[in-house]
Amino acid sequence: MRILLTNDDGVFAPGIRALAEAFSAAGHGVYVCAPDRERSAASHSVTIGGALHARAVDVPGATRAWAVDGTPADCASLGLFLTRDAGVDLVVSGINRGMNMGGAAIYSGTVAAAMEASMCGAPALAASLIVDPHSAAAEDFGPAARVALRVAEWMPEHPLPLGALYSLNVPPLPYERLKGLVPVRLAPVFLDEPNYIPDGSGGWRYQGIARPFAGEDYDVIRAEQGYCTLTKLTWDFRMDAPDDELGRIGL
Repeated sequence: MRILLTNDDGVFAPGIRALAEAFSAAGHGVYVCAPDRERSAASHSVTIGGALHARAVDVPGATRAWAVDGTPADCASLGLFLTRDAGVDLVVSGINRGMNMGGAAIYSGTVAAAMEASMCGAPALAASLIVDPHSAAAEDFGPAARVALRVAEWMPEHPLPLGALYSLNVPPLPYERLKGLVPVRLAPVFLDEPNYIPDGSGGWRYQGIARPFAGEDYDVIRAEQGYCTLTKLTWDFRMDAPDDELGRIGL
């Protein structure tokens, strides 16, 4: 397969490099189009008021790679455009340094890049390693890259509709200690209230407060048990509930 890699941690992040090495070692053609700097929590923002600039860079294992001064979603769509002659079979976004489970998925540039790729017509996978993104420790992305490779090679026989994607979250464990891969639902993690703490410079730093929840089939619970989690996500934010009462508002 020909694989396009993107992310929100930047083109020089270790997660995307681990993917490039794993996919190229497995015999797949690899292209990379990713932000030229970290763009975490950019969600699905795109550049519409100015030009995007793509600079050629070297990524081991990649046939071609570009660093782009845009958002993760920009990189997904521009990457598909730049590789249009070669043709891309699948887009993988990640490996994100930090989880993208529960409500975090709506903020995620990693998820948004995969969703943008799917909206452009390409099968897409978002991959994340469940670590503290604020930690100074170096993580091993190798096991998560092996899992992402297995999922990606499984995906062609299990396509999703346009605009839908698979989201993978992998615990920070050696490959042999991962308990397996399970289908899960997004955990209902919502904020109770806006919460910020002073940062010492006169500003305020975001500090989320999540509501407690329970349920064995939620991504957060299963990941805490040592399982890799796989979820189907889509752009469709519509609430699945009756809306007959909406027609009674009148004007």
